Amino acid sequence: MMSKNEIVYGIRRLNVIERLNIITDIWDEIKESQELEIVSEDDKRLLLSRLANYRANPESATEWAELRQEVHDRYAEKS
Repeated sequence: MMSKNEIVYGIRRLNVIERLNIITDIWDEIKESQELEIVSEDDKRLLLSRLANYRANPESATEWAELRQEVHDRYAEKS
């Protein structure tokens, strides 16, 4: 098994698009994980505050797919 440092070193050697794909994969796994069922009161307050901000100003939000495509387009041109 690789150490955390070896994994991080390997990831840093990837291009931006490959790193974004890894982030997306990890995030998807985290979302589906049962490990995060317990949310602290501070986290709940933060999430509720962000939700209230979104509801007050929904046009300020960006869909993840749109943001990901924007980042992909920006960095794919340079690769």
